[in-house]
Amino acid sequence: MDGDPEDRTASAVDGTPRHRFQWFHDMRTWIHARPHVHLFWKVLIGIVGGLVVIIGLILVPLPGPGWLVVFIGLTILASEFHFFHRIITWLRAQLHRFWDWAKSHGPQWLRRAADRGKADVDSAHAEANRSMRRPPRPTH
Repeated sequence: MDGDPEDRTASAVDGTPRHRFQWFHDMRTWIHARPHVHLFWKVLIGIVGGLVVIIGLILVPLPGPGWLVVFIGLTILASEFHFFHRIITWLRAQLHRFWDWAKSHGPQWLRRAADRGKADVDSAHAEANRSMRRPPRPTH
């Protein structure tokens, strides 16, 4: 049982790693194996993700987490649509560029926030890729 904690959650049946949301992986496998259900699922994800993005854009000028809601909506859309996954990946790269700039040019409080923010986004992105069974992309 040495090594990565992910290895400790290996399935006893076939030895493949079990993920945090294994039920979700199983459900997605079931959905993708049935074309009509998969089409319904993609439409549902498109509608829900699109509504979350629209609500987030409405919230942007108001006090509160408008941009966060937009990013959550894009993440929902990225779970089924490659185009939105590319947008999320591009936005992540832009955040990294900003945080790198903030670490080298910003005041001390911004430098600390940049370190925390960069680590949080990287771990969330890695977890999302792992839960979707996508290989992690190298960072810049």
